[in-house]
Amino acid sequence: MAERITATEALEHFQTSLDGEPAKAAEDVPAVERFVAWIGADRDLEGLTLDEVVRYVTTETDETPKALEPLRAFLAYTGRLSFTDAGLVSAFVPAVPLYDSPSLRRARLNAGADLGDTAYSVTLDGLLLLERQLEAEKGKRPYIADKLREAMADKDFRENAPLDAARDEQGHLEARIRDLESRLRHAVIIDENAKHGRANVGSLVRLLNTATKKEQSFTLVSPNEVDPSKGKISIASPMGVAVINHATGDEVTVNAPSGPIRFKLLDVQG
Repeated sequence: MAERITATEALEHFQTSLDGEPAKAAEDVPAVERFVAWIGADRDLEGLTLDEVVRYVTTETDETPKALEPLRAFLAYTGRLSFTDAGLVSAFVPAVPLYDSPSLRRARLNAGADLGDTAYSVTLDGLLLLERQLEAEKGKRPYIADKLREAMADKDFRENAPLDAARDEQGHLEARIRDLESRLRHAVIIDENAKHGRANVGSLVRLLNTATKKEQSFTLVSPNEVDPSKGKISIASPMGVAVINHATGDEVTVNAPSGPIRFKLLDVQG
């Protein structure tokens, strides 16, 4: 990265670049402001990830692809200035409609198959997020290829740090793609009727701490859908492991870092 910069500072840079185009600025800036508000005005853009952008584009906004064009332009601009990874624009690769998705058809078939420990339970939103993440990661391949070509222009491969870095980046990218492809192959969308009132992915759970008498609620989701700010916790978390497959009225023990905690499930929906 060329320099550290906050989301607000980057927005100011971008707005300045549109000084000669007032009509475009009036249209583009508000769209980018919504994104900046979502990630945090003081957020250091150096740490902004592709997954975050994909999540925003996929699940955090109902804007059309055309309405998202200002955000794509903003991230392309910050990428050129090395404020962010240039590959973030790959989050805007068009997605296959979920209803026409091979992944959705496969997930429905998987629901009736015995996948054992390889099954990856996910909500419909989570399946779409996985697809967008995979498309976005594949969209980064041309950027890595460019880095490799630039690094290989130096014929001295013995001490070529940029080449080593590009190869490492390529290796991590391909590993990430394989992981996402594996999750999609083994994705299972659990039908609400098949849960028989027991907590699983997509369930809204309300429970009571039997010691403190305090209630809390959350939605169980797959690991890639976790969002504590929206009450979405992973089925792989200590709480998720404790309540999964339990029904209203059951008591469970959560193995928390501070020690075991007893809870009673007051309600399980979905």
